[in-house]
Amino acid sequence: MASGVSVTILGTAQDGGIPQAGCSCQRCLDAHRDLKLRKYPVSLGILGVDGTKHIIEITKNLSEQLVIWTPDKNELFIPETVSITHLHLGHIEGIGQLGKPVMGLREVDVYLSPNNKDIFDNRSDIELMEDEGNIRTHSKNFYRPFEPKGGCGFSLQFIPIPHRSELGDNAAIIIKAEEKSILFMPDQDSWGDTLDYHSKDNIRDFLKMFDIDEALIDGTFWSMDELPRRDISKIPHPTIQETIQLLGRKRKGDPEISFLHLNHSNPVNDLGSEQRKVVEGNGWKISEMGDVLKL
Repeated sequence: MASGVSVTILGTAQDGGIPQAGCSCQRCLDAHRDLKLRKYPVSLGILGVDGTKHIIEITKNLSEQLVIWTPDKNELFIPETVSITHLHLGHIEGIGQLGKPVMGLREVDVYLSPNNKDIFDNRSDIELMEDEGNIRTHSKNFYRPFEPKGGCGFSLQFIPIPHRSELGDNAAIIIKAEEKSILFMPDQDSWGDTLDYHSKDNIRDFLKMFDIDEALIDGTFWSMDELPRRDISKIPHPTIQETIQLLGRKRKGDPEISFLHLNHSNPVNDLGSEQRKVVEGNGWKISEMGDVLKL
C-alpha cells in the first residue's frame, strides 16, 4: 500500500456531545454560550491516497464535522464510505443526512458487522435510503481486513469488543496503511471483558496482538463518582483512572494512547484540569477535534 493516508479526529465526545441535551452543568452551559467549547460525538475522517473520503461513525453533527475535516472550506469533503462500530445512538444518528431530506447522495458504501447489518437493514428509514439508492450496506466479518475503496491506500478491520449488546454487537476498527496502524475503540464494557475475550493478560499485550502504533480508546468517564444522580455501574465503561492504573506510565516502545468518547461530565475535557494533568503526566493524551494523524 502507498503512504500518505491521513486520519482527522472529527469528534471526541460521548454520544450526546457537549453540550448535552437537558444538562445544566457548568460545562454544558458554557458550551451553549461559547461555540468554541462545543465537542461533537466521536467520529473519524480518513483521506485516502487517491483522494477518496471515508468516515467512521456518522453523527448528528455531520455538518460541522465535514467543516473540521475539509482544508478548503469553499468545497466541503463528501464521504464516499461510512464504517460503523455499533448501533448505539451517537454512532449512527447522522445516517439520514446522506438521504433525500439533506445531501441526497448516491451509493455511499456503509460497512458493518454481519449481525449489525441485519439489524440496520431492517429499519424502515434504512430500507428507504437503500431503495432510493442513497446507500449500499455491506457485511464485513471480524478480523478480515478490507479496503473501503480500491486504491485508497489503507485497510479497515473490525475487531469484536464486548459492549452492551441490546442493539447488536460492537467492534473496534483498525485502520492500517503501509507504515502505521491506528486502533479506534470508543466503547467497551470493561478491560477485564475485552482482555478475557482476546485471551490477553494486559492492555499492552492486547495492542501488540494487533500491531497497533496508536490507539484511540474509550475514555467516557474519569471516575465512578462522576454522575452522582445516576447509577454509573449501569453505563459500563472503564474509567480513565482505571485504565491509567492498568497501564502506569508510558514506556519506551509503547504505542501512543489517546482517550476519546468523553462524557460531558468528564473533567479531562477542560484544558489544564488536574485530571488531564494526570493523563499527560503519565505520557498519554486526550484527543482533540481537528487532530490529524498521518499513516
